Amino acid sequence: AVTAGIDPAGNTLLTAMPRYRMSAEDMADLIAYLKLIETDRDPGLSDTNIEVGVVLPSKGALAETGESMRRVLAAAFEELNARGGVYNRKVTLRAFDPSAAGAAATGGQVFALVGGVSAGSDAELAALARAQEVPVVGPSTLMPEAGTPPNRYVFYLLGGVTEQARALANFASSKSELKKGRAAVLYGEGSLAAAAAVAAEEQLKRGGWASVTRQPLRQLGADGAEVARRLKQEGFESVFIFGAGGAEGALVREAATGGTPSLFLLGVMDGRDLLSTAPASFKDRIFLAFPTVPSDVTAAGLSEFRALLEKHRVEPRHTAAQLSAYAAAKIFVEGLQRAGRDLTREGLLTALEGLYEFETGVTPRLTFGPNRRVGAAGAYVLTIDPEKKEFVPASGWVKAY
Repeated sequence: AVTAGIDPAGNTLLTAMPRYRMSAEDMADLIAYLKLIETDRDPGLSDTNIEVGVVLPSKGALAETGESMRRVLAAAFEELNARGGVYNRKVTLRAFDPSAAGAAATGGQVFALVGGVSAGSDAELAALARAQEVPVVGPSTLMPEAGTPPNRYVFYLLGGVTEQARALANFASSKSELKKGRAAVLYGEGSLAAAAAVAAEEQLKRGGWASVTRQPLRQLGADGAEVARRLKQEGFESVFIFGAGGAEGALVREAATGGTPSLFLLGVMDGRDLLSTAPASFKDRIFLAFPTVPSDVTAAGLSEFRALLEKHRVEPRHTAAQLSAYAAAKIFVEGLQRAGRDLTREGLLTALEGLYEFETGVTPRLTFGPNRRVGAAGAYVLTIDPEKKEFVPASGWVKAY
């Protein structure tokens, strides 16, 4: 019937019945698969269990942070299981080291990866997810591997340095008086600083700036004071600095003696010392982008988070990392619930793509889509009040794109 269109009695079936040219071996394989298709599940999935993994460093500078994140994830899933799990499936957690051998084994053993630290191995994790078709939900990194088209298996919660730099550039572009002047985009050592500078330059040009110059900090001088003098000489009115390595403090002090430029930085990389050292002349002149601010953590979200830690005796350490892990767990569980009882990896991906303005209670609202894999692609922009020595809002949420 399938290959020749003939029924068991030898009658020719109607022409509407399709014929398939298949070898005997292919036909045998097809029949064998049809016999087990109802029980052939994705890795890490059974009628009673969903096994998930988390990639965390077991040694080095981030080991303690990773362990704090693992304990939060374990607590969140224990709490879920105590309530009956998701469609009577319990979630169990396994930790993997980001080494090549440890990470490579994950896709065949777990249904998905949740949370974790991918900093330094972002490209490798993205490649692993694509090759093994394993969903990765909420890895913590400053350099999301978004790409064009994006990797459909990886969902990032917050934007990295490139998204934050684009949001900062968009904020600056909203000030029409600045767009008429010259802008310098300066960057220090390292791939993060270089990536942020490239993103900012591109976004400023899209915003219609008259003059944008990008160059390494070392080309302008050996220290911040020398850089400031060069910037004055060349007439730059807006300065974007990424990865200054502390030189921004001397730059501001030197710049304060003459014309005062507008200074734009990323809070995750620079500007920590400026809060206490910025002179009064820089009021409304220093702007820093942050991927999240304290107000993102709602009263209800914080109460729920603290109750979880207390109940499961998790020490509140490395709070930002723990909140990231907690948000990743919430996003993953929401995806499971939306995917339904007949759970598959593909169903989970589709469910996560449907999240819009999802409220975790501890992050900005998150939105994903078929072509969007960064839930909060943008930043808040804050400025410094030199008199009160505190950050104050300069804008609400600024989108990166």
